[in-house]
Amino acid sequence: MEKNKSDIKEIFSIAAKHVLSTKGIRQNAIAQSLNIGTTTLNNYVTGRREGDETTRRRIADRLGWNYEKLLAFGQWILNGNQPDDFYPPTVDLTQKEHFESSVDANLSPPSSNAKEDRPGYLRNQNTTTFISVPKFVARLSGDHGSFQETDLTESNMMFHKEFLMKYGNPDQMALFEITGNSMHPFLYNGDVVLVNLSKNNLTDIIDGKAYAFREDHTVKVKRLSLQGSALIATSENSLLYPPYTVDTGNFSLIGEVLWIGHEVN
Repeated sequence: MEKNKSDIKEIFSIAAKHVLSTKGIRQNAIAQSLNIGTTTLNNYVTGRREGDETTRRRIADRLGWNYEKLLAFGQWILNGNQPDDFYPPTVDLTQKEHFESSVDANLSPPSSNAKEDRPGYLRNQNTTTFISVPKFVARLSGDHGSFQETDLTESNMMFHKEFLMKYGNPDQMALFEITGNSMHPFLYNGDVVLVNLSKNNLTDIIDGKAYAFREDHTVKVKRLSLQGSALIATSENSLLYPPYTVDTGNFSLIGEVLWIGHEVN
């Protein structure tokens, strides 16, 4: 459930403006990706328009935030708290559940058998320590599947800022799901990969590293190597999927694979 309608416009505006300013996101880029007018988006962000919940949720998603967490963030700032001190819940909570859990956390005394040296991730941490990375609807094929051109996001994952900063600008990173089996045992069908989108030139290729790239109308994940003027794509499962020379005339590099995540069966 949302908060009172009279509150939503101001709460959403406060949170959205702060996220836009701190992440340096351009409103026209968001408006274009959502297929809405820049003026319409600006009305939501500045609080001149309450609009509908569906659009607010879409805007929150493009900002890299869960909608309920974004509203909780706006309420936090509205209550006079410092934005950098806000710590979002690790699960999606309703507004009522979020604030009740915050109160309980503040009032409940520590357990008598609680360990003082527990890992830091069990304690409230500053959100500036973590960055939300979007997971795109588009799938990357490990075999020969098709690729649908889209920048729509279906979810987000939080990564430690120091981890992402080791590889470049976090705003140039995205998550994709893998389909196919050609990269076994390095990648499996359903795995999620973190891709550095800034590494998108041939000169960025380091021999033997895994990259996502477009070839004709297919997006693939392979290990790439430059051998003279030839670009060679190699699958992990090379017996079934032999190495081949990429047609660079119909090729564009998406980015370098940095991290892999998968469920444990």
